[in-house]
Amino acid sequence: MMPVSAEKSRKSINLWAIAAIVGLVVILTLIGIRLLQNDASPVRMGERPKDFSLSTYAGEVIDTADLRGKVVLVNFWASWCTTCVGEVALLEEAWQHYQSEGPDQVVFLGVAYMDTEPASRAYLDQHGVSFPSGPDLRGEISRHYQVNSVPETFVLDAEGNLRHIKIGPFASLGEILAVVDAALSFPMGASQ
Repeated sequence: MMPVSAEKSRKSINLWAIAAIVGLVVILTLIGIRLLQNDASPVRMGERPKDFSLSTYAGEVIDTADLRGKVVLVNFWASWCTTCVGEVALLEEAWQHYQSEGPDQVVFLGVAYMDTEPASRAYLDQHGVSFPSGPDLRGEISRHYQVNSVPETFVLDAEGNLRHIKIGPFASLGEILAVVDAALSFPMGASQ
């Protein structure tokens, strides 16, 4: 027979082993769930991306679901992005163009990608950006759009369907206007 203290010690070790295995299973399950949540299918042309809310640096909360009926340009940028600097002036000029034509047709949203708030605010101030911009704090917006670098821009038509993807900076004001005008002219109710 085994002494009482040795048997208690063995039972204690068995309980710790069982607890460790259960804990490991729980952790692996949580990791698996998180990976499945992040395994979103890519945003496809002609389809409606998942709606998101953007808390802007001006204190507004803009939900893309509330923007139906408007063309939405979503631009991912960062203060540390050297190619974003030339593009942001063009985007601001295009934004002003559409604001003068009627502010209820087109919305530009700037999404700061992997950036700090002080650097983002300084960048917006330095470049005179007036269209709504805010941080992607948890990276959820950029993960959904599968953004890998900046700048990247996505244009949604009035029904919220993706009509254009631009990887890298726009080269000219004319290029931005052409893309947005094409989305504006896309007939409501038309699929792809």
